Amino acid sequence: MGLADELQRLKELHDDGSLSDEEFAAAKASLLEDQSTEQPAHDGRPEPGASLGDAAKKWVNFQIVMAVIGLIIAAIFFFAFWLPQWNRVSGGRLP
Repeated sequence: MGLADELQRLKELHDDGSLSDEEFAAAKASLLEDQSTEQPAHDGRPEPGASLGDAAKKWVNFQIVMAVIGLIIAAIFFFAFWLPQWNRVSGGRLP
């Protein structure tokens, strides 16, 4: 049941005479207090992961990781394929 429904039910019980003024006020205060503790107040700051800055940071991190992977693949290609071919062509002599 939502907060509005609960308040409506309390109001109906109060109007019917099932609840006294003091009981109604106490139940209403308790209900509102429970509601305020369940949902913290929004302080105006954006939530983590919800701003453009966070998205940009993720994109930059992705680009850095992809660049490192590219360098690793290039190094593997160089040492596994190009360097042995260069040694065969030059006869294994260092310049």
